Amino acid sequence: SNPKNPSTESKKFSFDYSYWSHDGFTEDEEGYMHPEDDKYCDQKRVFKDLGEGVLKNAWAGYNCSLFAYGQTGSGKSYSIVGYGANRGIIPVVCQRLFSRIQEEQAAHPDNQFEVWLSMIEIYNEQVRDLLNAATMKIKGGLKIREHPKKGFYVEKLSTVRVSSYENIELKMETGVKNRTVASTAMNATSSRAHTIVAMSFIQKGKNERGQEMTKTSVINLVDLAGSERAASTAATGDRLKEGAAINQSLSTLGNVISALADQASESGKGKVIVPFRDSSLTRLLKTALGGNSKTVMMAAVSPADINYEESLSTLKFADRVKRIKTKASVNESPTEKLIRELREENAKLMKMLGTGGEVPETGAVEMSEEEKEKIRKELEDEIKAQMSQNNSELEEAKKSFQEKLEASKREFEREKEELKKHERDAEKRKKKPYFWNLNEDPALSGIVCHFIERTKILIGKGEKCHVKLTGLGILEEHALIEVDGSGIFVTPMEGAKITVNGDTLTAKLELHHNDRVVFSSGHVYVLHHPHQFRKAEKEGKKFDPVT
Repeated sequence: SNPKNPSTESKKFSFDYSYWSHDGFTEDEEGYMHPEDDKYCDQKRVFKDLGEGVLKNAWAGYNCSLFAYGQTGSGKSYSIVGYGANRGIIPVVCQRLFSRIQEEQAAHPDNQFEVWLSMIEIYNEQVRDLLNAATMKIKGGLKIREHPKKGFYVEKLSTVRVSSYENIELKMETGVKNRTVASTAMNATSSRAHTIVAMSFIQKGKNERGQEMTKTSVINLVDLAGSERAASTAATGDRLKEGAAINQSLSTLGNVISALADQASESGKGKVIVPFRDSSLTRLLKTALGGNSKTVMMAAVSPADINYEESLSTLKFADRVKRIKTKASVNESPTEKLIRELREENAKLMKMLGTGGEVPETGAVEMSEEEKEKIRKELEDEIKAQMSQNNSELEEAKKSFQEKLEASKREFEREKEELKKHERDAEKRKKKPYFWNLNEDPALSGIVCHFIERTKILIGKGEKCHVKLTGLGILEEHALIEVDGSGIFVTPMEGAKITVNGDTLTAKLELHHNDRVVFSSGHVYVLHHPHQFRKAEKEGKKFDPVT
C-alpha cells in the first residue's frame, strides 16, 4: 500500500515465487547467511527454485535466459552473482555445469563438450564488446545484424572458450575492467548500462543409430540497468541524459513485453506488432523474450517506503512479463546437416552478392539513384556480415576432434598462466603500494590497479609515461610519483589539474594510506600503502571505508 496514503487499497500481485532477504538471518564464520525462520530466503533456496531448472534445460539443449530487473541497489546483482560466501545463481550454475561435464567425459570419453563465453554492454544504445578492449573505441559501437534463421546478433563479437568457472570469473573481471577504463575515458562515471553475458554450451556425441549429433544451448544472463526515476536520483546534465537513454530502452522493453503479453492472451484482437527493432536491447533479446527460449525474470524491489513508486513500477512490469508465452525447442541436429545448411546458405548469399544486392521495387514510392545506391550498399554489408558469420561457424564445425583437443590444451595452458598472474597480483597487493580506481558504482571500484614499483613514475597520456591515462584534461605529462624510502610523493606537472583529498595540488606533496588523488576530473584513485596500513593497525588506528 502507498505509505503516503495508507487508506488507499493495497495493490496485489501473484508470482511463481516471492522471496524475502532483507532480515531474519544469522551469519556464520564464513559469511554465509542462514535463515532464522521460514520467512528469510537464502541463496540455496533461490538456486533450488530457479537455478536447477536453468541447468537442466541447458543439458537438454534448450536456450535459457535469466533476467534481473529493478532499481539500483535493490539486490539484482546479489541474486544473480551473489556476494562472498552467498553465491548467486550464475556461479553455482557454472560450477555445477563444469562438474557434470567432467563426470560425463569420464563416462563417455568420445563425447565432446564446449563452453564459449561472450560479454557485451549496451550503453546509450551503443553495443560494446567487453572482452575485446579494442572494440570499445569503435564510433557508434558494434553493429547489430539479423540472421534469417538465428535472429539478431552482434557483428565481430568475440567469443572465448572456457573450461572452468574460475576462468569465467577471470574473463568477467576482464570485462568489468575494460568497462571501467572505457567509462572513465569517456568521463562517464556511472555504470548505468545493460549487461548481457552469454554462455554457449555445445554437446557432441553419437545417438542410438550411431549418427554424430550436435546439441547447442545458449544461456543468456541479463543484468538490466537500474530502473529508478530521474527525480529520485537527483541527476542533472550528462547523468540525466544517460538516465533518459536507459529509461527509454527500458520503456521500449516494456512496450515489447506488453505487446507479447497481448499476443499471448486469448482476448488479443487482430495481429499485434511487437516493436523489437525500436532499441538495441530489445533486438538482442528477441529470442529470449518471444522466441526459442525458456526464460526466468527476477524482479528485485527495495523494502524502503521511500522507493514505493519504483517498487510498484517494477511489480507491474513483472506482472506483464509473466503473461508472455515462449516456444522453446531442443537445438539438436546432425553435425553433417549443420555443415550442409551453412554451405547452402553461403551459396545463396554469394548469388545475392553477385547480383549487386538488387533493390526490390516498391511500386508505391519512386526512389532516386542515390537512395537506391544507399539501400544497395546496406544490403551488401548485411550479406557480407552474414557470410562472415557463416564462415566462422563452418570452420568451427569442420574441425576434427583432435584439432579441438589441441586447441583445448592450448587454452588450458593459457588459463593456467592467467590464474597464476591473478594469484601473483593478489600477493603483490599485500606487499607493494599501489593506486586503485574509485568509482561512483562500487562494482567498478578497485578494478584498475597501478603498482608503484619504480622510484619515479610519470603519469599522463604521452608515449614516455609509465602510467597512461586518457580523457578530458589529461596532459602529455600530468604528474610525477616519486618514492623516497617509505615515503611516496606526488608532483603536478605544469598546467596539470590534480586534487588530493579535495584540495588543489600546487606543489610536491607526500601521500598517505587511503589518500584520494584526482587526476584532471575523471580519474579518481586511492593510494594503498601496506607499510603505513600495518603500522597503523599495530597502533590501534582504524581507517574509514573509502567511498
